[in-house]
Amino acid sequence: EAAILKRLAAGEADIPTLVGAIYVGLDPRLTKAAGLSVLAHLEDLTARGLVVTQGAPSIEGRYRES
Repeated sequence: EAAILKRLAAGEADIPTLVGAIYVGLDPRLTKAAGLSVLAHLEDLTARGLVVTQGAPSIEGRYRES
């Protein structure tokens, strides 16, 4: 969560950008799982009003700090 918020403090981002910034050196086979983990955090952060996106949180969405 802290890593996501830190990255979003630098500007709007999508999930692939967040995964690349947070999981440096990640085995490419785990990229989808990491993306789903980030999405789960973004759903929570959005519900808590810390992050905003257009529409419901999704893998395709773009996110920014609120």
